[in-house]
Amino acid sequence: MSAVFARIVTPNSGHLEENVEFSKRRIAAIREYCGVEIELRVRLGGPAGQLLMVSTHKDAGEIEEMRRKTMEGTAAGAIPQPEPGMAASVEDQVWLGIG
Repeated sequence: MSAVFARIVTPNSGHLEENVEFSKRRIAAIREYCGVEIELRVRLGGPAGQLLMVSTHKDAGEIEEMRRKTMEGTAAGAIPQPEPGMAASVEDQVWLGIG
């Protein structure tokens, strides 16, 4: 069963460009450290400047492995963390395929 991991970031006012640049750096680091391809998108409508990082996986277990490696890489300093105050909110979602 396929699975999609989505991270939705709502930047604080005035921090959109900073969040876009940070997201690009984080995606590149996750790609290098975990071998996961992640797309970066911006929302049309809704909360202004909301960003979406999304990756597709074969199952939820693969997402858990990516999350474990991401936490490991972050703790080791290989994957950057955001500066305080950049984002108003960050929400992670996992979507499972049913077809």
